[in-house]
Amino acid sequence: MNGLDNIHVLHVLSTLGCGGMELTMCRKVAALQDNMRHSILCLSGRVDIGRRLEGLAEIYCLSSKPNDIRLPEQLRRLLRTMRPSVIHSYNWGSWPDVAVARLGLRPPIPMVFSFHGSEGPMPLRRRVAFMLLARITPHLLTVCEASRRMLMRSFYWPRDRVSVIYNGVDTDLYHPVRTIYPRRRLVLGSAGGLRPVKNHLLLVGACAELRRRGIDVELLIAGDGPMRAALLDRIHLLGMGTRTKLLGSVWNMAEFYRRLDIFILPSLSEQNPNALLEAMATGLPCVATDVGSVSELLSDGRCGVIVPNNDKEALANALEELINDQPLRMKLGAAARNRACSEFNIKRMINAYRELYFNLASGVSQLNNMGAAA
Repeated sequence: MNGLDNIHVLHVLSTLGCGGMELTMCRKVAALQDNMRHSILCLSGRVDIGRRLEGLAEIYCLSSKPNDIRLPEQLRRLLRTMRPSVIHSYNWGSWPDVAVARLGLRPPIPMVFSFHGSEGPMPLRRRVAFMLLARITPHLLTVCEASRRMLMRSFYWPRDRVSVIYNGVDTDLYHPVRTIYPRRRLVLGSAGGLRPVKNHLLLVGACAELRRRGIDVELLIAGDGPMRAALLDRIHLLGMGTRTKLLGSVWNMAEFYRRLDIFILPSLSEQNPNALLEAMATGLPCVATDVGSVSELLSDGRCGVIVPNNDKEALANALEELINDQPLRMKLGAAARNRACSEFNIKRMINAYRELYFNLASGVSQLNNMGAAA
């Protein structure tokens, strides 16, 4: 493409944890090996997913402290030495320092910044920085149309420099269960880091409400994080200890989804949730709060049930309806699977990133919404 060979993409992140953004980057790096090489720069010393990147990319860690005023100059020296073809900076934690560091480099290095979401309201200083940094960053990217509209409306991001690439899911790996066995109770499940923004407390409360109504379900939650102790306390307080399992970090997520009858995404905030895409590809009926791209992914409720944000009664009611209506579960699960395969498959995402990196490296400034779904 564009006659370019051996493009070197430098991915810059604040940490290499096990979140959806980092895992999506791993899948992208693994798929984009032809005529392209990758380096990964972690600004902190936290590397949880190094094993996934073995043999695929070189990893550099700076172990910097927050707000280290020396970091931009340190990054500038590193960029002069590495001279990557493209810099890809992910989320707020890496953006300011790398955007400042590339200023003054000659010839300039093309850069893209991608916004994958935030876990709460931004303080005023960060809001101002979001507006100013957008003026000095050649290309801006986000993962859903709702996010793109918000960034242009709230932070005045220039329309002609913001594109959308949706996350993609491996629909061959995440496939529906082959054989359905009868069981005594339905299994509900959710996946995500145990952090306040994921709102698992709401999910436990809704399942406790179902039990109060005489509906017996089992709840499985995949993921770990700082909310684990508080979540366990709530589980036992609501008498859900025998029906709820916190599985911690799960390596084989495809098998986890195939253990479920219904998937729930109770988050307070999301952009383009990988867990929801994976559940859709597995053919699960999904219930999700109306945040971020949920309406886009679930086709305005035609491929799943969308409930108001942080509303326990609405979530319990939606779950009760699905539990009592097997044909509806089958219909929504099939529709979700079809949409994931046609609009959000991983090949579409990979091709969009390949085009983005080649265009940036070859100096193409006008970029379209290459990963936008129909």
